[in-house]
Amino acid sequence: MSGGDRPVERPYGWIIVTVATTCLALGFGANIVLSVFIKPFEAEFGWARADISLAYSVLTVGAAIGGIVWGTLSDRIGAKQIGVFGAIALSASLIALQWQNELWLLYLIHFLIGALGFACLFTPMVAVTGLWFSERKGLAIGIVTAGGAIGQGVVPFIVRLMITAVGWRNAALYLGIAYLVILLPLLMLLKPPPVIAQASGSAGDPAGNLWNVPHRITIPWLAFAGIFCCICMAAPLVHLVPLGTDVGLAPQTAAGLLLAMMATGVLGRLFFGWLADRIGGLNAYFCASLAQTSMVFWFTQTNDLIFLYGISVLFGFGFAGVMTCLLICAREAAPLRMTGLGMALVSTTAWFGMGIGGYQAGYFYDMYGNYAVSFGNAAVAGVVNLLIIGLLIRYRQHRSKRLQFA
Repeated sequence: MSGGDRPVERPYGWIIVTVATTCLALGFGANIVLSVFIKPFEAEFGWARADISLAYSVLTVGAAIGGIVWGTLSDRIGAKQIGVFGAIALSASLIALQWQNELWLLYLIHFLIGALGFACLFTPMVAVTGLWFSERKGLAIGIVTAGGAIGQGVVPFIVRLMITAVGWRNAALYLGIAYLVILLPLLMLLKPPPVIAQASGSAGDPAGNLWNVPHRITIPWLAFAGIFCCICMAAPLVHLVPLGTDVGLAPQTAAGLLLAMMATGVLGRLFFGWLADRIGGLNAYFCASLAQTSMVFWFTQTNDLIFLYGISVLFGFGFAGVMTCLLICAREAAPLRMTGLGMALVSTTAWFGMGIGGYQAGYFYDMYGNYAVSFGNAAVAGVVNLLIIGLLIRYRQHRSKRLQFA
């Protein structure tokens, strides 16, 4: 990559980080809020957990499809317009939750949350952040994705309190209104990254990237790995709260497990973002995946609250780094001219993995009456992800040696 293609870091980039962090916090919070609605829906409508969990799978399909569309558009028209549309769509979809009373309507609303809401606040915001930074892109993306971990812990915890106080329908209404009030003013602060104007006049190789490996090879490889890494992480994200209540914890205490996981996840995303700047995104991704995979099955092996909190903390640290590093890898493997599209393609398969992981956990719970098989499958998927990434690391090393001696 030529010098003209490298982003110029400017102080305003940290304003972009603040806006993007908030967007991901609220976006990821909306994604996972279904976890605290499972019990109320089960009690009021008599729906099976697999059927309720399928709403999350539908959401991830929407996020996957929308991610490609909005990620591609962000390379052309910028993130601000897309973010404003997404904020309005997400708020309206959350408000609409209060009127749902059929499974098909629950699925439709969650599809819209993913496709028109979250997808507009995820890939475009991460992509624009990556384009504001060069040497510290790992740290910047780590901070932004840490917002996702904060939202996944804080939003369900607050909504659980609201459900207790005012019921689940009013909780959905108040949540949607709050999202609109918070997001719209913040999105007005977004500006195009300085790299756009600079890269357009570059005389360098327009297909160049930081890995010196064709993106037609690396992006599909990363996308394939993303399926399995997200099958692994989805089971605890969607089912930790009901798992906790199944072993006798109060609903608010069970939600606290998710909050603890995400609180540690904030540190994990910052740490692995920092680590990626030092050892490379792919090596950091392997380390985070190893931490996630080694912990996931142990959720089903204890009823002790202290141990459950300990497992939540350790899993949260690893899983949070996985998503951060996967996005950093996509940023490094894609040419600057297609940063948004590259991240969108990797995120798309990751969301399919999240949908599969969340649904299989509910399906096998309904089949066996416990989560052992569900979380066992998640662990196996984590091992497959490690094998894929290990092979990609070896391929890059082999190619680098060939180029040195060419």
